[in-house]
Amino acid sequence: MNYKTELHCHSASVSACADISPADIVAQYLKKGYSSIVLTEHLSPATFAEGNYSGGDSWNQKVDFFLSGYRALRDAAGDRLHILLGAEIRVDCHSGTDFLVYGLTEEILYSLTDLLNDKPRVLSERLRAAGCLFCQAHPFRNNMKIVNPALLDGIEVFNGNPSHDSRNAFAAMWAEQHSLIPLSGSDLHHPDYPINGGILTDCPIETNEQLLAILRSGSYTLIDRA
Repeated sequence: MNYKTELHCHSASVSACADISPADIVAQYLKKGYSSIVLTEHLSPATFAEGNYSGGDSWNQKVDFFLSGYRALRDAAGDRLHILLGAEIRVDCHSGTDFLVYGLTEEILYSLTDLLNDKPRVLSERLRAAGCLFCQAHPFRNNMKIVNPALLDGIEVFNGNPSHDSRNAFAAMWAEQHSLIPLSGSDLHHPDYPINGGILTDCPIETNEQLLAILRSGSYTLIDRA
C-alpha cells in the first residue's frame, strides 16, 4: 500500500485553535509523502464566536466561512495533493463529543440548515441520510463522552495529537467490540505537531466516493505513528 491519506487536519483559516496555514499544511504533507488530505475544520457554535469569523447569523454565511478553509487549502495544493472536505462537529460547546464527518460536499452543508442545533441522534440521522459517514473523534480523551455506537459508523482509534492522551488502545478495543470503522488521524493544529495518522491504500483517494468505499470496505491500513 503506497498512498497516504490524512483523515483529521485543521487549518488557521477556520479553526481558531490552529495556527498552521494552508501553504504550510501542503508543504508538510508533501514532505511526508501524503497524496490526500481530508480537511476537518472545527464546526461548532464556537467557530462563529471566535477566531476569524466576522460574518452574519445566517446559515449560508456560516457555511461560506467554514468552506473558506477547504477552498484555501485546495488552492494551495493545486494538483499536488487531493483535498477532500470533512468536518469535526460539536453541536454543544460543553457536550464533550466531537464527530468526524466524511463524504461532505458543499451542497450537503448548505442544505443541512442549522445542523448545529441538532442533538447527536438527529445529527447522525441527517448526515447519514445525506450519504456521509458519521464517526466519533478521540472518544476516550479526558472530558469526552462515549456516544451510543448505534449512532456511529466509526470511531477514531488513533489520534496523534501530542497535547492530549486519547487512550487510543481503549478506542481500538471499543471499535472492535461494536464493529465500528476504525479511523486514524494526526489531528494536526500547529506547524510543530507530528504528522502521524491517516490510512494507507493501494490506490490514491481522489474523491469522496473513493474515500467512503475504502472506509466501508476496510481496504486500508491504519497509520498510527510518525
